[in-house]
Amino acid sequence: MMTLRNAMTCLFGIGSLVAAATSCAAASLPPGAPLRDRSGAYEVEVLVDGVPAPTYAHDGETYVMGQLGARYTLRVHNHSGRRVEAVLSVDGRDVIDGKPAELRNKRGYLVPAYGQVDIDGWRISRAEAAAFRFSTVPESYAARTGNAREVGVIGVAVFPERYLPPPPIARRPPPLYPRYAPQYPQYDDYRTAPRDGVDELGGVGAGRSSPEAESRSAEPPRSPAAAPAPAARSMMDEGGAGAYADRMPEKKSARERSGLGTEYGEAVRSPTYEVEFVRANAARPSAILGLRYNDHDGLYAMGIDVDGPDWASAREEDLRRTADPFPAADRRYAAPPAGWRRSCCLR
Repeated sequence: MMTLRNAMTCLFGIGSLVAAATSCAAASLPPGAPLRDRSGAYEVEVLVDGVPAPTYAHDGETYVMGQLGARYTLRVHNHSGRRVEAVLSVDGRDVIDGKPAELRNKRGYLVPAYGQVDIDGWRISRAEAAAFRFSTVPESYAARTGNAREVGVIGVAVFPERYLPPPPIARRPPPLYPRYAPQYPQYDDYRTAPRDGVDELGGVGAGRSSPEAESRSAEPPRSPAAAPAPAARSMMDEGGAGAYADRMPEKKSARERSGLGTEYGEAVRSPTYEVEFVRANAARPSAILGLRYNDHDGLYAMGIDVDGPDWASAREEDLRRTADPFPAADRRYAAPPAGWRRSCCLR
């Protein structure tokens, strides 16, 4: 299993956006688009104590039932043959820098081809994360940092990697082998005495060069075609991130809202390191996954059948529908009960 804890394939991915994103606007979820936990070759899960949390489909969206105080982990699956960068948000906050989530300039986690990655919490450093833990809305990280409007939603934007073909291998021109004179005894003086422009081995020397050597020396040296270097920025660099304006204040304050949020939990070990990653499309993700979560009462109030069918009520209804008004057997006289005996013999 490939997780952040064994760490060789679960890495940060630098979204190199400067070269690919120029004037295009950042993509966002279309208004009214349903949030589902899977799309194409990608999938997201909520794990509580290593077990997938109860998940329900309702009105075309995916809902997860959480429990107050439970710690959870997000697992992103990549069933494609291409590496992807997953940019995640919880309660409208980016899981790496904790600021309002958006797609274009945020960093993400690298998910290997046919692999998966577990995200343990809000990133504190390269080595630690603050655990995701279900809490009340007032105690959620989003409410404590200024805005609880988006509490109750998890999002994953998936960016496949741009394919960069390897640079061609530079081939050097073949070496110039010297031409030797005929080896005859009468030409010993000719072979040993250097002449103007010819060295002792009969090769072309510095005194006089041949036209062939001049033409080859005039050619510029070949160099391998360098692949375009992606403009990568440090993932842990917080400078130049820009100001983020919070949304309009919600009509209902966070302290008046019921249900679950996600708090900034205890520090847990979560080692990562940085790698270079170039998105195939800098501003438009290939897929957007999502989940909405709440506790039992909150999901039940929305009309979600969190308890499953009521078998006791169904049995009672079935008994009443099949009740027989004349259940007596086809007998002329009353049948004695089990164990009944006559007290005396008839005379």
